[in-house]
This record gives sequence, C-alpha cells and structure tokens, in this order.
Amino acid sequence: MKLVKVCLLFLSLVGCEALFGIEVTPNIPEAAIITNACLKLVSVSQQIRQSVNNVGELSFSTSLLQSGATSFISSVSQTYTTLAAIAQEVNTVTNANSGNLNTMFSVAVTNMKAFTAITIDERFAKWLILQNSGSTPDFSTIILTLNQVIDFFENTLQTGMPTFASNRISQATFYSVISKQKVSTVAQKLTEMADYHETVVLPFVNRLGSTFRLASDKLTMFLTSMDQAFQHMDGTLTSTYARFIELSKTARLTANEMQPTIRSSVQQFTKQMQEFTDLYVGGSASEYAKSATDLYNSYLNTLTEQIKVIENNLESTRYAYSDSVLVSFGQALALGFGIMTQSLLFTIQNATNRTKVSCSEQAFNKFINDYGNFLRNSLCECFSTTDYDISTPVNAQMTTVRDIQKDVAQYFNQLTSAVGGLSNSSPQSARMQLDMFLTAFFSQSNSITPTILQQLVSMATELGVDYNLLIGRTRYCLAINLAVADRMWTNRINGLVAV
Repeated sequence: MKLVKVCLLFLSLVGCEALFGIEVTPNIPEAAIITNACLKLVSVSQQIRQSVNNVGELSFSTSLLQSGATSFISSVSQTYTTLAAIAQEVNTVTNANSGNLNTMFSVAVTNMKAFTAITIDERFAKWLILQNSGSTPDFSTIILTLNQVIDFFENTLQTGMPTFASNRISQATFYSVISKQKVSTVAQKLTEMADYHETVVLPFVNRLGSTFRLASDKLTMFLTSMDQAFQHMDGTLTSTYARFIELSKTARLTANEMQPTIRSSVQQFTKQMQEFTDLYVGGSASEYAKSATDLYNSYLNTLTEQIKVIENNLESTRYAYSDSVLVSFGQALALGFGIMTQSLLFTIQNATNRTKVSCSEQAFNKFINDYGNFLRNSLCECFSTTDYDISTPVNAQMTTVRDIQKDVAQYFNQLTSAVGGLSNSSPQSARMQLDMFLTAFFSQSNSITPTILQQLVSMATELGVDYNLLIGRTRYCLAINLAVADRMWTNRINGLVAV
C-alpha cells in the first residue's frame, strides 16, 4: 500500500510544473514553449549585441553616414540588451512557483511598457534611413508581440491568477480561468518573434555590420590614397615653386653678368676723355664722356626695371600656377569624395544583397587605385612634365639679355678701342679722325639706344605673354582631366548601381 502511494506521488510530481507563481498538475505545454522562446530570444539578442560590438569603431566623413553607423552600434546594442532582459523576466515569471500573484507581473509589465513607449523606428531612425525600405526586417513585430504579452499579463494573468484558492492546482482548473487559446497565442507570438530574430534579424545585423565595416575601411583606404596623392602633388608643386624662385635669381644674375665689363669700359672711356685738352678732341671731350655715361645709365636703368618686371612676372606666375593646381586638386578631391560617399551609401543601402556588396567591394578597390593614379599622374602631369617646363620662357629671354649685353659691351669697347693710345701729343690727323669717329658714334647712338631699350622692354613683355600662355595651358589641362574624370567615374558609379 505504501508502495502504491509512493508511485502515485512520484507520478504527480513528474507531471507538476511551476507556472506564473503556482504549480499546475499535469504541466501546461505552452509554458515550455514560452520558456524556449524566451531563452532563444535571450541567446539571439546576445548574438546580435556581439555582432554589432564586433564591428568596432567606424569612421565616416559625412554626418549622415557617421551618425548612422554610430547609431547602428549603440541603438542595436542597447535595444537588444533591454529586450534580452525583458525576455529573461518573462521567462522568470513564467517559471515562478511562488510569489505575490497581485504584484509579481508588475516589474515585467513596467519594463515592457517602457520599452514599447519608444517605437523601433525611433530607436533605429538614424541608420534605418540608410537602408532600402524593402530590405530591412519588420522590427514592428517586437512592439506588437510585447504589447500582446503586456495585454496577456495585465488582463488575463493579473486578474485571473489571484482567483485560485491554492498555489497547487490541476491543469483543468488552470484552463478554466486562464484561456488555453490566450496562453497558446502568447507562446506562439513569442516563438515567432524569437524565430524571426534568429532567421531574419540576426543575419541582417551581421550583414549590415560587416557592410558598415567594409564601407568604413574602404573610406579609410580612399583617404589614405588621397593623402598620398596630395603629398606627391605637394612635393612636386613645392619643387616647381622653388624653381620659380631660382629662376628669379637666375634672371638677376644674368642681368649682372657683364655689368662689370661694361661699367669698366665706360669708366675707362670717361677717364680717357678727361685727359684730352687739345682743340680737336678736348673741345668736346666732356660732351663725349657725358653721352657715354648717359647711354650707359639709360641702358642700366631700363635693364634694372625690366628685370624687376620679370621678377614680378615670375612671382605672380608662381602664385597663379600654384593656385590653379591647388584649386583643381581640391576640386578633384571633392569629386572623388562625392563619388566615394555616393558609393558608400549605395553599398550600405544594399547590405542584404550579397552580389551588390561584392561588386561594390571590387569597384571600391579599383576606384581607389585608379583615382589615386589619376591624381598622381594625370593631374600632376599638367604642371610637371616638359610640356609645361617653367624654365623655358626665362631661359629664352635670358639669352636675349646676354645678346643685348654683348651688343652694349661691344659699343663701349669700340669707344675705348678707338681712343687706343691716342693723347694730346698724338698726330693732329689722328686726333681729328678720332673726333670725327666720336661725333658720328654718338650721333648714331641716338637711334641705337632706343632700339636697345626697346629690346629690353619687349623681352620682359614677351616673357609675361609666355607665362600667361603657360598658365592657360596648365589650367586647360587640369580642367580637361577633371571633366574626363567626372564623366568616367560617374559612369562607373551608374554601372555599379545598375548591377
């Protein structure tokens, strides 16, 4: 008899289950379903949190992408931390075998209400706007399911559970108060939500997280490539800038190359004239000396002025040249950055499309490499190749300066050579011949001098024209390359979008 009682007791205990603060015999099948759903939801929530935490720090250069990426990590982590806690609370309440039936549901209900007070769209707004609406999971199921659980707890359990006379009841007694259909419905909804998160939400978060990571890494690669291209351009431009300064020094040095020789000839002639006191040469010696000095001063002043003009041209060209390159390079960077931003957004929008993400990654790699080469080569060639050699105009005009100096030196050398070893004691015929030569020489200098001076002015003017043409050709080259790049990369992006 005792053995029979023990067996019956054992059988009753096997079929007994703690449920919502009481014990029900035999057990309620839906309780196990709710528990499994809650545990699965806790597990999946942990995996989702781990997934976004593994994404790491993301860096984007636009507020839209940066705020979206940052919000993705923080909002998803916070949401599923809270959701896991709620699932755990529901599971705890479901499996409770004791407690105050009037209050035991309040904590879970309060937390669920606090959660549902903010819609998922509000929680995820900053990164949901980066997604194609048709590719995102239906997060509204979370709020709908929790609202059903809240309704079940408040309007069914909180009102029904306190009516039981004992904390140990039969299954039939339980179902007589708590509708089996309502319990089944809640269990089904929780299961559906857990399964949906496992099969849809978790893979989506994994793909979106990896896509954010990919996009951030590619942007970092792009910015690194652009920085390298800029450093290359800056080094080349700095070298060109320094060459302008050297050319300015070269122009001044060239202008002074023969000045000692010419000045010495003038001084020698003037001294020779001062020694003549005779009637023939001496009578006009001071005028000859003054004419030679005036000729020299006119030449020297004009040369000095035009060299200054050349230096000013070189300086203004240096600034215009540098500005043109920097402005165009800035436009190229902005163009590339715009293309990258558009491509990043497209990739993130299509995070669930493995084909498009894969194509995007390949396109990113090619674009970053090609665009970096474009900046380092095509753009830099517009001011660094022999076709745009800044030395050529100056070198050509410095040849003209040397030729003019040789002519001037020859003129004054003719004067000193004509005087030679003549003096007041030289034969009268020689002195008369010298006087006639000097008279004719300085008479002709009235037409020669303006020609020399005009050559100097023309030389400086021509140099200015040459540099204006050089700047124009450089700007045209830069503009053409930018236009070609714009068309090329835009077509490439359009092709990517069409995949």
